[in-house]
Amino acid sequence: MSGGEEVVRTYIDIMNKLDLDAFADLVTDDVVVRLPYAPDPVPKVTEGKAGVVGLYGGFPSLVSPLGFHDLVITPLPGEGEFLATYRSDCTMLATGNPYRNDYIATFTVRGDKLAAFTEYFDPLVFVTAGGATVQAPG
Repeated sequence: MSGGEEVVRTYIDIMNKLDLDAFADLVTDDVVVRLPYAPDPVPKVTEGKAGVVGLYGGFPSLVSPLGFHDLVITPLPGEGEFLATYRSDCTMLATGNPYRNDYIATFTVRGDKLAAFTEYFDPLVFVTAGGATVQAPG
């Protein structure tokens, strides 16, 4: 396993513990997080360590530790670039509803730090676990 793959695994482990101090240590000062499918008001792009750590700082009051599993990491052609797939199994704290989603993410690793990642997930699974109702039109 490469050092970059280990950084991605460390990110998954950190999210499974919701260890925000370890998360802050893992990311670069100029980290960029993209969550293109995140529902409003979650920002689609967050830049810089302070902003990203602030964004993730809300997780412990939102969900139980994420229970990421079924992790598969694939190195991409660019140096420090990885694709990962994984699943979550946790609980939305406000509703007690299970939150189980599938993810695909790209990671950019610089040295032993996470410099950028983009995470794709089903926002309908997220909002319904949070208590929203989604109805088909018509």
